[in-house]
Amino acid sequence: KRPQRARAAPGPPVVCIFPSTFAMGCNPSSQAASASLGGGGVQMYGVTGSQNCMGPMLLVSTKKIGSIVPTMPGPDGTLKPDFLAMNPFHAIPTMKDGSVVLAESSAILRYLARKYAPELYPEGDAKRRAYIDWAMDNFAGSLYKDCMATIYPCLGYMGPPEDRPAAGKTASDNMTEFANFFLREKFVGGDKLSIADYKVAPFFFCWVHPMLKEQSFVEAPDRVKQYVTDFMAACPASDMLKTAGGFGLKEMLDAKLGSTPELLLTVAGEVKIETTDILAAKSFKTGKVQVFGVPPSSNSLGPVLMGQDGKIAELVPTMPGEATRTPEFLAMNPFHAVPTMKDGDFCCAESGAIMRYLADQYMPELYPKDPAVRGRIDWAVDNFATGMYNDVPKTLYPCMGFAAFPDNTKEVGKALGVKMQAYVDFFLKEKFVCGEKLSLADYKVAPFFYALEHPSLKATCDLEVPARISQYNKDFMAASASSGIFTSAGGFAIKEMLDAKM
Repeated sequence: KRPQRARAAPGPPVVCIFPSTFAMGCNPSSQAASASLGGGGVQMYGVTGSQNCMGPMLLVSTKKIGSIVPTMPGPDGTLKPDFLAMNPFHAIPTMKDGSVVLAESSAILRYLARKYAPELYPEGDAKRRAYIDWAMDNFAGSLYKDCMATIYPCLGYMGPPEDRPAAGKTASDNMTEFANFFLREKFVGGDKLSIADYKVAPFFFCWVHPMLKEQSFVEAPDRVKQYVTDFMAACPASDMLKTAGGFGLKEMLDAKLGSTPELLLTVAGEVKIETTDILAAKSFKTGKVQVFGVPPSSNSLGPVLMGQDGKIAELVPTMPGEATRTPEFLAMNPFHAVPTMKDGDFCCAESGAIMRYLADQYMPELYPKDPAVRGRIDWAVDNFATGMYNDVPKTLYPCMGFAAFPDNTKEVGKALGVKMQAYVDFFLKEKFVCGEKLSLADYKVAPFFYALEHPSLKATCDLEVPARISQYNKDFMAASASSGIFTSAGGFAIKEMLDAKM
């Protein structure tokens, strides 16, 4: 095995800036202390019992750049008027840094790294940043569902799935798949921590707790066990995962189990870890980017439209299924999904990660370097991905023939209309997400908004699309020279496919 890094000194205590009857993560002796950790002004709203909150909290505590404001979901926390003024979607984590307010854990992590910890998300290293983005978005789109099926029932946040052994096996398999690709080196993207590690480590930490094996049938692979050990040694604030005034993740799982077991961190044999930089030798920025996907996929169309509008990318028609499981495709993306991008020797997947790479390398005007502006773009992208997108497979996809209609289709359609209204009320106060000109966020959401406005969605799903969306769709199509692919693509455009199903 590689020699283990010496244990870092314990991080500073988590400081509470208001009393709470359920102040997760508060050290009671800190109530009268300064609200600042090291003089920083960042305020992080959330709870230590949330893995999504813990990534940004660990970073704030490690870098001593602010304070943690214990904030519970619900009437006494995220539904209070002062919180809703910051985040009308009433969710945690939420961050305030002076006049900048952001939500969504990945968006917050990117902002904090750009402003306070650039080594965690290195500016000027496009390949590494894209790889980090890919890892975070892959986790959010895949393993987070496994978290809800396995970790949340153990914490008491939701009921267990109908088949817990099957859910545990799926989580174990997906964890192994993630580790085999993103954890080839010591951490995600190299031998030092990145923001992707802050994102995923709190979840992996829970998966190595004995309760997850005993009750959710999760078998964490040895590579994940070694990774958790390495993360705990490298992150000075990592003790927060264990101990937080009774509300650390381990404390909470211990309480549910009724004992205080050791984490399952023993590995059976040598864990292989690459010691060479797996990205350094890959060529990139060729100006001839290929985006693999299909016209009826709204996820694919964001990167495709960006690349075509910028005259730097071509669409390589690739249907999910047999075409994404060839040896050639799997060499680019072992998760066999579209969209996937190839630029020289460098490959990347997940629509948000691809678009950030394209903007960084070729179209910087779509993703300005100002941390506050980028933060708003990231929030808009991730809010859609974690909110409205969850209803797309239950409404749009059945209308296109990609999936079966659920029993509660109309209920989901009505709820989606409400979510769309909330989105436009906050993110589309101006012509586009960031003003009068298109940004990366518009390329992300516009293909979905165009598809959801089709009459078949109203007829079948009772989806009432806000009038603001109709105007936004017209404005986007006028601003994007390549948007004709929405209406015509040899029978496979979004409009053509939805028309054919009516």
